[in-house]
Amino acid sequence: MALTWDEFKQLMTEEFCPRNEMMKLESEFWNLKQDSGENLAYTNRHHELSLLVPHMVTPLSRAIEKYISGLPMQIQDTCYGSKPTTLEDAIRLAATLTDNHVRAGTLTRKGVKKVEAKSTNDEPSNGVNSESSNASKSNKRKRNGQNFAVVTPTIPAVPLNQQAPLNLNNKPYAGSQPLCNTCRLHHPQNRPCRVCNICGRYGHFAQTCRIGPPVQQGNQTQVARQTNQQPAAPAIPAITNGRACFECGDPNHFRNQCPRLAGNNQGGAHARTFQLNVQDAQAN
Repeated sequence: MALTWDEFKQLMTEEFCPRNEMMKLESEFWNLKQDSGENLAYTNRHHELSLLVPHMVTPLSRAIEKYISGLPMQIQDTCYGSKPTTLEDAIRLAATLTDNHVRAGTLTRKGVKKVEAKSTNDEPSNGVNSESSNASKSNKRKRNGQNFAVVTPTIPAVPLNQQAPLNLNNKPYAGSQPLCNTCRLHHPQNRPCRVCNICGRYGHFAQTCRIGPPVQQGNQTQVARQTNQQPAAPAIPAITNGRACFECGDPNHFRNQCPRLAGNNQGGAHARTFQLNVQDAQAN
């Protein structure tokens, strides 16, 4: 109880703080630096180490220099230039400058997003970049327009009194016959063009014409009497939709449903029904 406070601290240090542990604390204090914008953590650790190794911050001027030397370089210059007289003044100035640098984006702090600083020197370059980006976009639109350009095929010339044949299939011609300039079809040069005598179109003859030959009513009845068939229907109307029977030229049905073929194959009757009742059976 008769010991003074300084003597008591010295005894406690000798008992519980061996020299190897003190060397570790001195080395940590000597290399202590502020981690970017973490000024509060740096200040708290500086106070703790100042109490454990007070001989490194004695006198007061040395404590101020030691605190400022651990600050980032952009803050050290301002703190040295202000020449603080107390450690509290240096701590307040360092905290204010750190907050300003964190808001400006030059220093980072945990939990705070970094803001990219935009200088006035970058404005001309941004204008150039925007112009180049607009030019690249316009070029891209032009390329896309060229990719989707519509190409119209050239239609061969056809005489005024003739109609061009309908190209139902777009498959290219794979044969060896030359292309005729008159009918625009492929056939040998020593053979004439295939022209229908009924409709006047190229590509087929009268026997395969869908319109069919015009048959007179008297001739049609005479032919029907000679072949023991019923007279055919009157003249077939003109084709309006481009489809008709290949056998009779009627636009109301196709060849697979033509009554002429059905009459030739089955004698004019599609089916017959035989019925026998009780009286007929007894009489038989």
